[in-house]
Amino acid sequence: MDADSVLDALAAAGGRRTSARQVIVQAVLAAKGHVTADELASDIHRRFPSINISTVYRTLEALEEIGVIDHVHLGHGRAVYHLADEEHQHLVCERCEAVIELPASKLRPLLRAIERDHNFEVDRRHFAIVGLCEKCREPNRRRSPAEPPSSQGGRSARGRSSRNR
Repeated sequence: MDADSVLDALAAAGGRRTSARQVIVQAVLAAKGHVTADELASDIHRRFPSINISTVYRTLEALEEIGVIDHVHLGHGRAVYHLADEEHQHLVCERCEAVIELPASKLRPLLRAIERDHNFEVDRRHFAIVGLCEKCREPNRRRSPAEPPSSQGGRSARGRSSRNR
């Protein structure tokens, strides 16, 4: 996927091909992993101060509508965006905030059972499964339920995910 093909898809869906959209699309394609709209807007604004954050949000919405990106809420934080090039589910450690990308194929049997047993179709793209990662489950790393999650020793959700394939 390159910027021109994405801009062509936006135009085919009725959107305009502007220089601001080109910059935003290039930034989205260059982003590594998960990125919030604010992080993306801040990065773009440093290089192109005339591009307004509302333009970034509208372009992200348009990119999601045409299937180029997905957004997901990782745990209790803000929505993050990532390219929709691979189907996967997010596992988020509520202690260290590590993000593990689980191939969608691992979740399909459960989703089929939910649809069959409850006549309910799940849109799994917009939610994360929250729990404790392997490191945080170690007995010596346990904390009391009242203790807040530590930001040390973990990876943030922005762009630093591991793949479990």
